[in-house]
Amino acid sequence: MSGETTEEQKRRSVRPVDFRLPRSFERSHLRGVELLLESASRPSATLMGAALRRNVKIELDTIDQLSWESLLSELTGSGLVITFALHPLASRATIFLPAEVALRLIDLRLGGDGEWTEVDTRELTDLEQNLAAKLFEDMVTQVAAAISTQTAVVADRIHTEPSLEFIQGIPLGEMCVWAKFRFSLGDDRLSELSMVLPYSMLRPVVETISSRAVVMQENGTDFQAAFERRLQEVPVVARVRLESTTISSQAFLRLKPGDVVGLGHRKNRPMSVVVDRVELYKAVLGQSGSRVAAIIVGEEE
Repeated sequence: MSGETTEEQKRRSVRPVDFRLPRSFERSHLRGVELLLESASRPSATLMGAALRRNVKIELDTIDQLSWESLLSELTGSGLVITFALHPLASRATIFLPAEVALRLIDLRLGGDGEWTEVDTRELTDLEQNLAAKLFEDMVTQVAAAISTQTAVVADRIHTEPSLEFIQGIPLGEMCVWAKFRFSLGDDRLSELSMVLPYSMLRPVVETISSRAVVMQENGTDFQAAFERRLQEVPVVARVRLESTTISSQAFLRLKPGDVVGLGHRKNRPMSVVVDRVELYKAVLGQSGSRVAAIIVGEEE
Protein backbone atom coordinates (compact mmCIF):
# COMPACT_ATOMS: atom_id res chain seq x y z
CA MET A 1 0.00 0.00 0.00
CA SER A 2 1.14 3.54 -0.67
CA GLY A 3 0.57 4.75 2.87
CA GLU A 4 -2.32 7.07 1.94
CA THR A 5 -5.29 7.03 4.26
CA THR A 6 -8.73 6.01 3.02
CA GLU A 7 -9.88 9.64 3.26
CA GLU A 8 -6.97 10.83 1.11
CA GLN A 9 -7.72 8.17 -1.52
CA LYS A 10 -11.35 9.31 -1.66
CA ARG A 11 -10.30 12.93 -2.17
CA ARG A 12 -7.98 11.94 -5.03
CA SER A 13 -10.70 9.92 -6.80
CA VAL A 14 -13.42 12.56 -6.53
CA ARG A 15 -13.67 15.07 -9.40
CA PRO A 16 -15.97 18.05 -8.93
CA VAL A 17 -18.65 18.37 -11.63
CA ASP A 18 -20.85 21.42 -12.14
CA PHE A 19 -24.22 19.95 -13.15
CA ARG A 20 -25.47 23.47 -13.88
CA LEU A 21 -23.15 23.65 -16.89
CA PRO A 22 -25.49 24.27 -19.82
CA ARG A 23 -25.52 22.29 -23.00
CA SER A 24 -23.84 23.89 -25.98
CA PHE A 25 -23.19 23.30 -29.68
CA GLU A 26 -20.08 21.89 -31.31
CA ARG A 27 -18.04 24.16 -33.54
CA SER A 28 -19.28 22.36 -36.67
CA HIS A 29 -22.87 23.03 -35.58
CA LEU A 30 -22.09 26.70 -35.02
CA ARG A 31 -20.76 26.90 -38.56
CA GLY A 32 -24.16 25.85 -39.87
CA VAL A 33 -25.87 28.55 -37.82
CA GLU A 34 -23.26 31.04 -39.01
CA LEU A 35 -24.07 30.32 -42.67
CA LEU A 36 -27.79 30.82 -42.04
CA LEU A 37 -27.22 34.19 -40.35
CA GLU A 38 -24.85 35.31 -43.12
CA SER A 39 -27.49 34.52 -45.73
CA ALA A 40 -30.02 36.58 -43.75
CA SER A 41 -27.76 39.60 -43.19
CA ARG A 42 -27.28 40.52 -46.86
CA PRO A 43 -30.95 41.01 -47.84
CA SER A 44 -31.60 42.59 -44.43
CA ALA A 45 -29.04 45.29 -45.19
CA THR A 46 -30.51 45.89 -48.65
CA LEU A 47 -34.06 46.29 -47.33
CA MET A 48 -32.99 48.57 -44.49
CA GLY A 49 -30.93 50.63 -46.93
CA ALA A 50 -34.01 51.08 -49.12
CA ALA A 51 -36.00 52.33 -46.11
CA LEU A 52 -33.26 54.76 -45.04
CA ARG A 53 -32.15 55.68 -48.58
CA ARG A 54 -28.57 54.97 -47.54
CA ASN A 55 -26.07 52.23 -48.25
CA VAL A 56 -26.38 49.94 -45.22
CA LYS A 57 -24.00 47.07 -44.46
CA ILE A 58 -24.76 44.31 -41.96
CA GLU A 59 -21.89 41.81 -41.92
CA LEU A 60 -21.49 38.89 -39.53
CA ASP A 61 -18.30 39.39 -37.55
CA THR A 62 -18.06 36.69 -34.89
CA ILE A 63 -20.28 34.03 -33.36
CA ASP A 64 -19.83 32.66 -29.86
CA GLN A 65 -21.63 30.85 -27.05
CA LEU A 66 -22.31 32.33 -23.63
CA SER A 67 -24.86 31.76 -20.91
CA TRP A 68 -27.72 34.24 -20.75
CA GLU A 69 -26.41 35.47 -17.41
CA SER A 70 -23.00 36.22 -18.94
CA LEU A 71 -24.61 38.01 -21.88
CA LEU A 72 -26.49 40.31 -19.52
CA SER A 73 -23.14 41.46 -18.13
CA GLU A 74 -21.63 41.83 -21.63
CA LEU A 75 -24.42 43.80 -23.32
CA THR A 76 -24.65 46.74 -20.96
CA GLY A 77 -25.82 50.30 -21.40
CA SER A 78 -29.00 51.67 -22.93
CA GLY A 79 -30.04 50.43 -26.32
CA LEU A 80 -32.72 49.19 -28.66
CA VAL A 81 -33.88 45.74 -27.49
CA ILE A 82 -36.08 43.72 -29.85
CA THR A 83 -37.35 40.24 -29.01
CA PHE A 84 -39.03 37.84 -31.41
CA ALA A 85 -40.22 34.27 -31.58
CA LEU A 86 -39.78 31.79 -34.41
CA HIS A 87 -42.91 29.67 -34.17
CA PRO A 88 -43.00 26.73 -33.43
CA LEU A 89 -39.46 26.86 -31.95
CA ALA A 90 -39.09 27.40 -28.22
CA SER A 91 -37.87 30.53 -26.42
CA ARG A 92 -37.24 33.98 -27.91
CA ALA A 93 -34.37 35.59 -29.81
CA THR A 94 -33.05 39.08 -29.11
CA ILE A 95 -31.55 41.94 -31.15
CA PHE A 96 -29.54 44.61 -29.32
CA LEU A 97 -28.28 47.91 -30.79
CA PRO A 98 -26.73 50.77 -28.75
CA ALA A 99 -29.12 53.68 -28.16
CA GLU A 100 -26.98 56.32 -29.88
CA VAL A 101 -27.00 54.33 -33.13
CA ALA A 102 -30.74 53.69 -32.89
CA LEU A 103 -31.31 57.45 -32.49
CA ARG A 104 -29.26 58.14 -35.59
CA LEU A 105 -31.34 55.63 -37.59
CA ILE A 106 -34.54 57.24 -36.34
CA ASP A 107 -33.25 60.64 -37.50
CA LEU A 108 -32.58 59.22 -40.97
CA ARG A 109 -35.97 57.52 -41.10
CA LEU A 110 -37.71 60.81 -40.31
CA GLY A 111 -35.87 62.68 -43.06
CA GLY A 112 -32.86 64.00 -41.14
CA ASP A 113 -29.23 63.75 -42.19
CA GLY A 114 -28.35 61.18 -39.52
CA GLU A 115 -25.14 62.96 -38.61
CA TRP A 116 -23.60 62.40 -35.20
CA THR A 117 -24.71 64.84 -32.52
CA GLU A 118 -23.54 65.18 -28.95
CA VAL A 119 -26.33 63.61 -26.93
CA ASP A 120 -26.39 62.18 -23.46
CA THR A 121 -26.70 58.42 -23.28
CA ARG A 122 -30.26 57.72 -22.23
CA GLU A 123 -33.00 55.16 -22.48
CA LEU A 124 -35.09 55.22 -25.64
CA THR A 125 -38.69 56.34 -25.27
CA ASP A 126 -41.51 53.97 -26.25
CA LEU A 127 -42.07 55.94 -29.45
CA GLU A 128 -38.38 55.82 -30.37
CA GLN A 129 -38.24 52.09 -29.68
CA ASN A 130 -41.21 51.44 -31.96
CA LEU A 131 -39.82 53.62 -34.76
CA ALA A 132 -36.42 51.94 -34.64
CA ALA A 133 -37.88 48.45 -34.30
CA LYS A 134 -39.80 48.91 -37.58
CA LEU A 135 -36.45 49.12 -39.37
CA PHE A 136 -35.46 45.67 -38.08
CA GLU A 137 -38.69 43.83 -38.89
CA ASP A 138 -37.25 42.88 -42.28
CA MET A 139 -34.17 41.46 -40.56
CA VAL A 140 -36.37 39.28 -38.36
CA THR A 141 -38.26 38.12 -41.45
CA GLN A 142 -35.00 37.29 -43.26
CA VAL A 143 -33.70 35.30 -40.27
CA ALA A 144 -36.95 33.33 -40.25
CA ALA A 145 -36.65 32.75 -44.00
CA ALA A 146 -33.05 31.52 -43.65
CA ILE A 147 -33.94 29.11 -40.83
CA SER A 148 -36.98 27.92 -42.82
CA THR A 149 -34.57 26.37 -45.32
CA GLN A 150 -33.87 23.83 -42.57
CA THR A 151 -37.15 23.71 -40.62
CA ALA A 152 -40.36 25.64 -41.23
CA VAL A 153 -40.70 28.64 -38.91
CA VAL A 154 -42.69 31.87 -38.86
CA ALA A 155 -41.54 35.13 -37.25
CA ASP A 156 -43.93 35.97 -34.45
CA ARG A 157 -44.41 38.24 -31.42
CA ILE A 158 -41.95 40.98 -32.37
CA HIS A 159 -41.73 43.28 -29.34
CA THR A 160 -39.42 45.85 -27.79
CA GLU A 161 -38.20 45.85 -24.19
CA PRO A 162 -36.72 48.69 -22.09
CA SER A 163 -33.60 46.59 -21.45
CA LEU A 164 -32.31 43.03 -21.62
CA GLU A 165 -33.10 42.48 -17.93
CA PHE A 166 -36.83 42.76 -18.69
CA ILE A 167 -36.81 39.76 -21.06
CA GLN A 168 -38.60 36.80 -19.53
CA GLY A 169 -38.56 33.10 -20.36
CA ILE A 170 -34.79 32.59 -20.75
CA PRO A 171 -33.13 30.86 -17.76
CA LEU A 172 -29.97 32.59 -16.56
CA GLY A 173 -27.95 29.43 -17.07
CA GLU A 174 -29.16 28.66 -20.60
CA MET A 175 -26.43 28.73 -23.22
CA CYS A 176 -27.07 31.15 -26.09
CA VAL A 177 -25.49 31.75 -29.48
CA TRP A 178 -24.22 35.34 -29.59
CA ALA A 179 -23.85 36.63 -33.15
CA LYS A 180 -22.08 39.97 -33.53
CA PHE A 181 -22.58 41.94 -36.76
CA ARG A 182 -20.65 44.93 -38.09
CA PHE A 183 -23.29 47.60 -38.72
CA SER A 184 -22.31 50.38 -41.16
CA LEU A 185 -23.82 53.27 -43.09
CA GLY A 186 -21.73 53.62 -46.24
CA ASP A 187 -18.07 53.68 -45.19
CA ASP A 188 -18.97 54.79 -41.67
CA ARG A 189 -18.98 51.83 -39.30
CA LEU A 190 -21.50 52.77 -36.65
CA SER A 191 -21.51 50.02 -34.12
CA GLU A 192 -21.82 46.36 -33.30
CA LEU A 193 -25.26 44.81 -33.71
CA SER A 194 -25.88 41.77 -31.51
CA MET A 195 -28.31 38.92 -32.04
CA VAL A 196 -28.84 36.32 -29.31
CA LEU A 197 -30.48 32.96 -30.02
CA PRO A 198 -31.00 30.54 -27.09
CA TYR A 199 -29.93 26.90 -27.23
CA SER A 200 -33.52 25.67 -26.87
CA MET A 201 -34.52 27.64 -29.97
CA LEU A 202 -31.65 26.50 -32.19
CA ARG A 203 -31.42 22.85 -31.11
CA PRO A 204 -34.05 21.54 -33.63
CA VAL A 205 -32.44 23.62 -36.38
CA VAL A 206 -28.96 22.28 -35.64
CA GLU A 207 -30.27 18.71 -35.55
CA THR A 208 -31.78 19.19 -39.00
CA ILE A 209 -28.55 20.68 -40.34
CA SER A 210 -26.56 17.75 -38.95
CA SER A 211 -28.90 15.12 -40.42
CA ARG A 212 -28.88 16.77 -43.84
CA ALA A 213 -25.11 17.03 -43.75
CA VAL A 214 -24.93 13.26 -43.25
CA VAL A 215 -27.30 12.67 -46.16
CA MET A 216 -25.31 15.02 -48.39
CA GLN A 217 -22.07 13.27 -47.48
CA GLU A 218 -23.57 9.85 -48.22
CA ASN A 219 -24.98 10.92 -51.60
CA GLY A 220 -21.85 12.80 -52.60
CA THR A 221 -21.67 15.11 -55.59
CA ASP A 222 -24.94 13.87 -57.15
CA PHE A 223 -26.95 15.27 -54.25
CA GLN A 224 -25.06 18.56 -54.31
CA ALA A 225 -25.56 18.98 -58.06
CA ALA A 226 -29.29 18.27 -57.74
CA PHE A 227 -29.52 20.72 -54.85
CA GLU A 228 -27.81 23.47 -56.86
CA ARG A 229 -30.13 22.83 -59.83
CA ARG A 230 -33.16 23.09 -57.58
CA LEU A 231 -31.96 26.44 -56.24
CA GLN A 232 -31.93 27.79 -59.79
CA GLU A 233 -35.58 26.75 -60.25
CA VAL A 234 -37.02 28.64 -57.27
CA PRO A 235 -39.69 31.05 -58.62
CA VAL A 236 -39.47 34.74 -57.75
CA VAL A 237 -42.01 37.50 -58.42
CA ALA A 238 -40.52 40.29 -60.55
CA ARG A 239 -42.21 43.66 -61.01
CA VAL A 240 -41.44 46.54 -63.35
CA ARG A 241 -41.86 49.89 -61.60
CA LEU A 242 -42.28 53.44 -62.87
CA GLU A 243 -41.50 56.51 -60.80
CA SER A 244 -44.44 57.65 -58.67
CA THR A 245 -46.32 60.93 -58.98
CA THR A 246 -48.32 63.15 -56.63
CA ILE A 247 -51.98 64.02 -57.12
CA SER A 248 -54.43 65.73 -54.80
CA SER A 249 -57.16 63.65 -53.22
CA GLN A 250 -59.79 65.89 -54.80
CA ALA A 251 -58.39 65.38 -58.30
CA PHE A 252 -58.02 61.66 -57.67
CA LEU A 253 -61.67 61.28 -56.67
CA ARG A 254 -62.78 63.13 -59.82
CA LEU A 255 -60.91 60.89 -62.25
CA LYS A 256 -63.02 59.41 -65.04
CA PRO A 257 -62.36 57.36 -68.19
CA GLY A 258 -60.35 59.39 -70.67
CA ASP A 259 -58.52 61.52 -68.09
CA VAL A 260 -54.72 61.64 -68.31
CA VAL A 261 -52.53 61.36 -65.20
CA GLY A 262 -48.99 62.59 -65.76
CA LEU A 263 -46.34 60.42 -64.15
CA GLY A 264 -43.09 61.54 -62.58
CA HIS A 265 -41.21 59.19 -64.91
CA ARG A 266 -39.34 60.78 -67.83
CA LYS A 267 -39.95 59.18 -71.22
CA ASN A 268 -36.28 58.35 -71.83
CA ARG A 269 -35.62 57.06 -68.30
CA PRO A 270 -35.42 53.26 -67.79
CA MET A 271 -37.83 51.53 -65.44
CA SER A 272 -36.76 49.49 -62.41
CA VAL A 273 -37.08 45.70 -62.21
CA VAL A 274 -37.88 44.87 -58.59
CA VAL A 275 -37.77 41.53 -56.74
CA ASP A 276 -38.87 41.46 -53.09
CA ARG A 277 -38.70 45.29 -52.88
CA VAL A 278 -35.07 45.26 -54.08
CA GLU A 279 -34.27 47.08 -57.35
CA LEU A 280 -32.00 44.79 -59.37
CA TYR A 281 -32.08 45.90 -63.03
CA LYS A 282 -32.98 48.77 -65.32
CA ALA A 283 -35.29 48.07 -68.26
CA VAL A 284 -37.12 49.80 -71.12
CA LEU A 285 -40.56 48.98 -72.45
CA GLY A 286 -40.70 46.45 -75.28
CA GLN A 287 -42.85 43.73 -76.76
CA SER A 288 -42.73 39.92 -76.81
CA GLY A 289 -45.34 38.54 -79.17
CA SER A 290 -48.67 40.02 -78.18
CA ARG A 291 -47.49 40.90 -74.67
CA VAL A 292 -45.73 43.92 -73.22
CA ALA A 293 -42.15 43.08 -72.17
CA ALA A 294 -39.28 44.66 -70.26
CA ILE A 295 -35.94 44.78 -72.07
CA ILE A 296 -33.05 44.76 -69.58
CA VAL A 297 -30.57 47.55 -70.30
CA GLY A 298 -28.35 47.32 -67.22
CA GLU A 299 -28.01 46.55 -63.54
CA GLU A 300 -29.23 48.81 -60.76
CA GLU A 301 -26.38 50.94 -59.42
